[in-house]
Amino acid sequence: MTEDTTEEGVSDRGVADHQRVFFALWPDAATAAALHARASGLKTSCGGRAMRRDTLHLTLAFLGEVAAKRLEALQGIARSMRIERFTLALDRIGSWHGNRVLWCGPSRSPAALDELARALAERLAAAGFALEARGFSPHVTLVRNAQRAPVAQQAEAIHWPVASFVLVASERTAKGAGYRVLARWPLAGDGKPAPWRTS
Repeated sequence: MTEDTTEEGVSDRGVADHQRVFFALWPDAATAAALHARASGLKTSCGGRAMRRDTLHLTLAFLGEVAAKRLEALQGIARSMRIERFTLALDRIGSWHGNRVLWCGPSRSPAALDELARALAERLAAAGFALEARGFSPHVTLVRNAQRAPVAQQAEAIHWPVASFVLVASERTAKGAGYRVLARWPLAGDGKPAPWRTS
């Protein structure tokens, strides 16, 4: 996976005064391929536009426009997370917005995922960052502008081994909207605190 990917290609935009950012889980290559295959299947049966493989993700916390000078504060919050690695079983398919958006998610959310989202939300709010009012609902958007809802709500599980989370910028480029991974933090393994790094 490239670290500077967009829905239409590679972003070459530098750091602006403000950036539209969010924390997310970003799939490894095998998981992204499996999710993209499911998206392609849903597009065939339901119509619409399948999301590109290099844009698939699960949003943990959406912040919207943030001043560039506050990105370091976001990184500090991310470094403070001490959550163990976990596996996410994506075995549920659903639709939103009048069946126009199709998604895949877990029928049972792992405790570690819920704790990661909760801890992020609490620490972001305490630091003065504004978050969406709606509660956390883990899902990966697969298809937009679908013509009909999926027939089945259950599917064979895609097992996603989650070992890190990322901070992502949502950008407009000459080729359209896209995402750019700004930084990545590994989750803890074997009971040891995770190190961190920027991408």
